[in-house]
Amino acid sequence: MPLKMQEAPQLSIVIVNFNVKDFLSQCLHSIYKSKYNFGIEIIVVDNNSIDNSTEFVRKQFPEVKLIALNENKGFAAANNEAFKIAKGRYLLILNPDTYLQEDTLQTMFTFMELHPEVGIAGCKVLNPDGTLQLACRRSFPTPWVSFTKLFGLQSLFPHSKLFGQYNQTFRSPDETYFVDSISGSFMFIRREVIELLNGFDTSFFMYGEDLDFCFRAAQIGWKTAYVHSTSIIHYKGQSTKRSSIDETVNFYQAMEIFARRHYGKSLFFLAFIALGIRFHKLIARFWKYKTEFFFILYDLIAINISLLFASLIRFGSFFSFPNYAYPTVFIALSLVIFCSMIATGEYFERRNSFWGTSFGLMIAFFVLSALTYFFNEFAFSRGVLLLTIGFATFLLPGMRVVYNLITKIGGKRSPRRLAFIGDNEKTKTIINKIEESDLVDAQIVGLISTKQKSFSNFCDLPFLGSISELQRILSKNKITEVIITDSTLSNIEYLKNIQMAKIPKVRLHFAQEYEEIIAARLINEIIDLEPTFPIYNFSRFRYQVAKRLIDISLSVFFLTLGIPLTFLLFRNGENILKSFINILIGKMTFVGTGNSTDTIEKKPLISIAEAHSNLHLSEGTISKLNQFYLKNYSPLLDIELLLKYTKGQK
Repeated sequence: MPLKMQEAPQLSIVIVNFNVKDFLSQCLHSIYKSKYNFGIEIIVVDNNSIDNSTEFVRKQFPEVKLIALNENKGFAAANNEAFKIAKGRYLLILNPDTYLQEDTLQTMFTFMELHPEVGIAGCKVLNPDGTLQLACRRSFPTPWVSFTKLFGLQSLFPHSKLFGQYNQTFRSPDETYFVDSISGSFMFIRREVIELLNGFDTSFFMYGEDLDFCFRAAQIGWKTAYVHSTSIIHYKGQSTKRSSIDETVNFYQAMEIFARRHYGKSLFFLAFIALGIRFHKLIARFWKYKTEFFFILYDLIAINISLLFASLIRFGSFFSFPNYAYPTVFIALSLVIFCSMIATGEYFERRNSFWGTSFGLMIAFFVLSALTYFFNEFAFSRGVLLLTIGFATFLLPGMRVVYNLITKIGGKRSPRRLAFIGDNEKTKTIINKIEESDLVDAQIVGLISTKQKSFSNFCDLPFLGSISELQRILSKNKITEVIITDSTLSNIEYLKNIQMAKIPKVRLHFAQEYEEIIAARLINEIIDLEPTFPIYNFSRFRYQVAKRLIDISLSVFFLTLGIPLTFLLFRNGENILKSFINILIGKMTFVGTGNSTDTIEKKPLISIAEAHSNLHLSEGTISKLNQFYLKNYSPLLDIELLLKYTKGQK
C-alpha cells in the first residue's frame, strides 16, 4: 500500500544502512505492507555502502528520503544525521535487517499515545526461527548485573530473578512492562527525548548506544517500555558480516565505554568490569574460532607424531637424534607448520580445505629443507624430513576431508531442506536460480498453503499441508528453511504460527519482492557463506599478521639504525619517535585509511591521502581509495604507499 505522507508526519522512520541492500528492500517492503492511520516519513542513511545501495533506494523507493554519507560514521552518528531533518512527533529507529508485522507501527503509536510517561518503547524482537532475541528487554549493567552476565550465571539460571536480570529472562515475554533498556534494532522514541538528549552518543560506533540512550533518558525521568503485543523479525548482525568490522571487539569496547561513562566513580567496579569483559571476550573469541583452534592443536600434534614415526622408520627409534636436538626440532617444526598454514589462509579464515593444507605442507617442506642448509648441526636426515611431510600430508588434509564430510552429512553444511509458502512466479524464479547454482546443496521439499486446500501445483512441487499445520510440517519433513513468496500472507499470521511451532533453527526468509536481489541472497544463505558480501583482504588473518610484522620491523629499524633517516623522510620529526614507539607496541600502524570508524583499525602514521599528497584528491576519491585499500590490501601495498609518501617529502 502507498505511504501516507504528510507535511508534518506523526512518525519518522530512520534506517541506517551499510551493505545490506537486500535486507533493506525487505524491510522497506514490510513498512509498505503496514496498516496505520497516521502520516509517516522514511529516512534512510547510507553509511558509505559499496553494494550500490544508494542507487537502489533512489530507483526502487523514490519517496524515501536518502542521506548518502561519504564514510561509515557508525550507527549513532548516522542516526543523528537523520534526526536533523526528521519531522515526526515520534521517531522509530529501525535496523535494515528487520521485518515488521502489519500492525507494528499502529500498535506502538497507540501505546505511546496512551502512555505519556514513556519516552522510549520497543516491541517483541524475534530471531528468524521465531525465538525471542534477549536484547529486546534489558537491565542496566550494574556491578551485580554485569557479574551475572559476564560470568555466565544468567545462562546457568535464566529463570532466577537474582541471576537473570540483564536480559530479564525470569519474566514472561508475553507481557508488557517497564524495563531499563531495549534493543537498538527497534526503538520507538518521542522527539522530545531525542532533543533533550541531543541524540545518540557518538562515542559508541556500533553497540552500546541504545543502552546509553535509555540510561540517559531514565536519568531525566523518562520510562522505557517493552510491548509484547506486536513483533518484528531481526536478522541480527548482517552489516558486520559484510565488512571488516569486528563484531566481538566492538561489542566489548562499547561495554567498556558505557562502564567508564556511567560508573566511572567506582574504580573497583571499573577494574572488575574490565576483568569480566576480557574474560568474556576471550571466551567469545575462542568459541568463534573453536574449529580453527581444534585444527591448530590437531596439526601440531599430528606433525610431531609424524616426525617420531619417521625417525622410527629411518633409524629404528622414536628419539634417534642427538640429545641437544630436543625439544628444538619439535618447536621448529611446529612453528614452520603453523606459519605455513597461516600463509595459505588455513587458520582463522574458515577454509579447512584439502588443497590449502597440502599447499601449506609443501611450503613447510621447502622452508625446513632450506633451514637444514643454514643449521648443519640439525641436518640429520632429509629422508626423515620427507617421511614426516609424507605422513603429515595424509594426516592433515585427511582430517579436513573427514571434518567436511561430517559437517556435510549432519552438521552446519548438511543439505538444506526448503519449503515454500507461495505458489507463484517468484517461487518459480527462486527455485530456478537455486537449481542453476552449482554451489547450492539444497533439497526443495514442497509447498505450504495459506489455505486448507492444496496449491494449483504451479511449481510442480508436492503439497505439504496448510500453514495452520506448520509445526507438524516443519518437524515431520525436517525443514531448515522456509521461504515466503506469497504477498497475501499476513505477517501477523505467520509470526504467530512460527512462534507456536517452537522449532528452533528453522530460518525464515521473506522473498515477496525484487526476486533477483532476494534470490542471490538466499543462495548465499542456504550455502552458508559468511559473510554474504565479499571479504576484505584487510580483515584476513594472514594479512593482519603480515601488517603487524611490517609495523614491528620498520619501527625497530627507525628506532635504531634508521634514526638518521627519520627527520628526512617524515614530517613532525619532534613527535615521530613517539609515534614509532606507539607502532611498536601496537597502538598505531604505519599505513592506513586515516578513518578509524570505517575499518576499526589503528590510527595510521600515514594515511592514503597523505601518501598521495602531490595530488588534489576529493573526498569521494579518498573514500574510493580507502575502499580499494581495504578490499585489496597486501603487505606490498603498504610498502608502495610508504615509498610514495617518502618520495613526496623530497
